[in-house]
Amino acid sequence: MTFIHTIAGEYAAQSVLHAFIALILVEISFYAWNIDDHLSKFRYRILTLTLPIIMFPLFQVISPERGLWYFRLTTALFDSQRWLDMSILGIYPVAIVFAGMLIVFSSFFVMQEILPIFRGRRVSPQSGDYQTIHDYDERMHRLLDAICTPLRIEKPSFIVIDETFPILFTQGFRRHTIVISAHLVETLGDEQLRGALTHEIVHMMRSSSLKTPFIYLLRMLMFYNPVSLVEFRRIVHDDEFICDAIAISVTQNPEALINALSAFYYHSDDEDPREGGLDRMREHVEIHSHNLILEERISRLQELPNARTGGFRLLPFMLTASVIVLAGYLVV
Repeated sequence: MTFIHTIAGEYAAQSVLHAFIALILVEISFYAWNIDDHLSKFRYRILTLTLPIIMFPLFQVISPERGLWYFRLTTALFDSQRWLDMSILGIYPVAIVFAGMLIVFSSFFVMQEILPIFRGRRVSPQSGDYQTIHDYDERMHRLLDAICTPLRIEKPSFIVIDETFPILFTQGFRRHTIVISAHLVETLGDEQLRGALTHEIVHMMRSSSLKTPFIYLLRMLMFYNPVSLVEFRRIVHDDEFICDAIAISVTQNPEALINALSAFYYHSDDEDPREGGLDRMREHVEIHSHNLILEERISRLQELPNARTGGFRLLPFMLTASVIVLAGYLVV
């Protein structure tokens, strides 16, 4: 395939290989350095999204000879072009299989990440999609005061929407607004609601509203890369685990947050998902995935009192990043 031998084709092939290398080396680092806390894992996994994007153009600038046949034959540990030019059973070029993989994951990205943005409705005070309820203002103000005053942070605004599903998220960048459904305010006790709101306050303190779009941008730049798909999800989950742990350190009540998280379980009906077509099957998979994540968060919270962590260490992190860059340089 001609595309594979272009700059764009080389970038695509090498960025995928570099992402796999980064993933493997990061996982080895977790084991070698006994890294178990999610804050450290969050930072290490960012390497798997950032380095594959910049390594190829960086190498092109500082070492143009890296792309020459002599470097490939005498220095490189792995030559992707040689493998992509091979044929499977002497019939199908490996490049065709690789291109098909890129198309599949690109299509998956469009269907799972892009189309829902256009189909979904964004909840905001001005949207008019939901009716705002003021009956719970006094309780919300009281709980937010109890959370924010000891932390010495500005109390965010909030909106209680008339919705029977469990909804709780934070929007905004400099000025944050907590959006919560009346269903949650009604069903959660004070301690459970305080735990859930503290989790959202921690997101604000960690500037998650700025970090998440940046991480999503990295994911978009590697839309064809299967490693980026996996690592993006894991990074987002790590961020949730971090906020859970900090929220518990603030409230000193893990059971309250566990009970609050249990309210977010989705229950599908008893209909066989195979009988509802592709949309029904996708909905069933999404519900199952959502519940699995909640179960993992709850399990982590239950283990938290006995968890041991050495904190983030800069030297192992820099060594891991350096090894990833060196290995990427030798894989062309």
